[in-house]
Amino acid sequence: MDAPNTNQQQVQLPPNSLQALDYASTRHDAMIPQGVTPEQLLQPEFWSHHGVKLRPFDEIRARAEDGTWLAYYVVLDCSRTWAKVHQLALHRLTTADVAMTQASEAEVRAVVKAHEVRFNQGQKWHVIRKLDRQVVQEQIAEKDAAIAWLEAHARGQIGAPAMAKPEAVAA
Repeated sequence: MDAPNTNQQQVQLPPNSLQALDYASTRHDAMIPQGVTPEQLLQPEFWSHHGVKLRPFDEIRARAEDGTWLAYYVVLDCSRTWAKVHQLALHRLTTADVAMTQASEAEVRAVVKAHEVRFNQGQKWHVIRKLDRQVVQEQIAEKDAAIAWLEAHARGQIGAPAMAKPEAVAA
């Protein structure tokens, strides 16, 4: 192996200049109301209610409420009542992408509604298919756990992605 060239000056990152990303800055997720364009987020006053929470170099993932676009921003400067951001990326989602997501959610809701969560004394919570009264899952200790199981089961049945917050099911 050759020795390093001593004629070139070595450049190094100074000590204490490397930090965990989550320590140095914060990542935020913003659900943007329908009708607001990604370009409007570039106006400092758009962030007037949130400027106090932001710091330079924080990252923001902005999602259109209707699912038509997703954008990433970095905070350049901010104060209590404004924030100047720079758009890093913008992804416009096609109508087909949005329609597929909405169709999947409708299918999940249909599967969930075709079942009920019921408590049987001494046997804990059960998930029952309404059509034939067949017990599809039993002996679940808590109602919330039974609802979560039914949500996951419905999503698995149709191949839909997991959802952050399960929909409530009438007992």
